[in-house]
Amino acid sequence: MRWGMHGLWFDDAYYFGTDTASRKAKNLEENPHCVLINENFHELVIVEGTAEVIDWESVPEGVAEASNTKYGWPMKPRKGGSLYRLKPSVVFAFPLDQIATAVTRWKFE
Repeated sequence: MRWGMHGLWFDDAYYFGTDTASRKAKNLEENPHCVLINENFHELVIVEGTAEVIDWESVPEGVAEASNTKYGWPMKPRKGGSLYRLKPSVVFAFPLDQIATAVTRWKFE
C-alpha cells in the first residue's frame, strides 16, 4: 500500500498542508530542508528544497481551483492546519528505461 501526500505544483512551487501537531510539521519546524518524490518509479523525479509555512494570503490566485480540479476539493484554511510552500533547489529525473543515458539534474537559485 502506498501513502501519498496531497499537494500540487503551482507556478514554481509545491503547496501542501498538514496538521500543526503532525510529525511532518514538527520535523519541518526543526529542519525545513526536505525531499519530495513522485509515485512513478519508472519516471522517478526527486525534488530537494526548503519548505516554509505560509499564510493563506500568500497563496497565489488559482491554487484553490487547481486543488479542486485535481482532488475534488479546494485548498483552504483548516483549523489546526498549516500550509507549506516547497521551493525546489535541485531536481533530479531518473527515467528507468534510459537510466544510463538520460538522468537529468536541474539547479534553481
